[in-house]
Amino acid sequence: MRKLNFKFVALMFISLFVSCQSDDLIETGGELSPTSESSKLIKLNSGATVELKNGEYFWQEDIVLSKAQLELLDKTGSIVDAPVEIDSANLIPISPMSGYSFVPESLTRNNGIYPTAYNLWAMVRFVYAPSGYGIDNQLAPETKYIIQQALRHWEEKTNVRFYNATGQPTTDPVYGIEYPYIYFCNGEGNSSSVGRVGGMQRVRLAYLGCNMGIAAHEIGHAIGLNHEQCRYDRDNYININWNNIQAGKEHNFQINNQNYYCIGGFDFGSIMLYSSDDFAEDPSIPVMTKKDGSTFEGQRSGLSDLDRRFPNTFYLPYTARSDVYRELDDVVYDQYNNKLTEQERLQLQAQLNNGNPNPPAGGRIPNEF
Repeated sequence: MRKLNFKFVALMFISLFVSCQSDDLIETGGELSPTSESSKLIKLNSGATVELKNGEYFWQEDIVLSKAQLELLDKTGSIVDAPVEIDSANLIPISPMSGYSFVPESLTRNNGIYPTAYNLWAMVRFVYAPSGYGIDNQLAPETKYIIQQALRHWEEKTNVRFYNATGQPTTDPVYGIEYPYIYFCNGEGNSSSVGRVGGMQRVRLAYLGCNMGIAAHEIGHAIGLNHEQCRYDRDNYININWNNIQAGKEHNFQINNQNYYCIGGFDFGSIMLYSSDDFAEDPSIPVMTKKDGSTFEGQRSGLSDLDRRFPNTFYLPYTARSDVYRELDDVVYDQYNNKLTEQERLQLQAQLNNGNPNPPAGGRIPNEF
């Protein structure tokens, strides 16, 4: 039996904090540049550029920023706090509703945010907007079906698990704290936050032209994945033709060079990668090419092997239960995308439950998508 490389950190699921952020527009390091009647570009003090649309800040086209992320990006150029060194001697079992595993950094995996106690999920709680075709507060039935396909695809290929809380309270009845959850709804375009940001976070999907891969891309952002073409070392693998990018869209190719978690080569098969001609002023001329001059398609058909590495490293597949037992799903992947044997799965489940590998009967709760 191979040795399990999982190490676990106990973290709080809901972090209590007092926000001291101002509602005023943050100071910018440059001029505001109009891109349309309803949006404008803002260059932040860090040099990063965001787009203000309908009162929300967007980064790299489809990433919605929370206030805290916007302030961090303005001050530091990153949407994540600086990493904190982990003392491996103090690692203790994970909580089923909070936390992630750490593994050696010699592994190859895709491009995600640096994991903290506040930006990853244990089980991704989500809510469907009511059926309809309005923007933000409704969800087209066709799009709901696409979302269901995408959720099942993520669950089949990775350790990420989702909990359908539609119709359930979104606020803790005792403490009055809003649960972190995804709100699937219609949008004029497709967008999501990166990682868990707290409270309701919308995943918007355009009901005209959306497909399973697009939904899976936005869900990928929500669990912590960044754009592949913005990874810190992308210039070692691709060339950017800055002269052919549509005016006002250059910020979609800004590199993430702080507080990321990225090991290994560029993944041209990633579902998080844009296509060579995306945002091209002249569609006949690619914006991005490989170093040999060839072009590539940003596929939206399914997760690549490297797309799976990040969630299979930092997530465990918990089942929904009404009690405190930490029950794992029947299939658990290791950080190499290999399925654990049943003996290894039970060994890990026992480790999570003070040595008890057997869940109490009757604890599972319905969780249909």
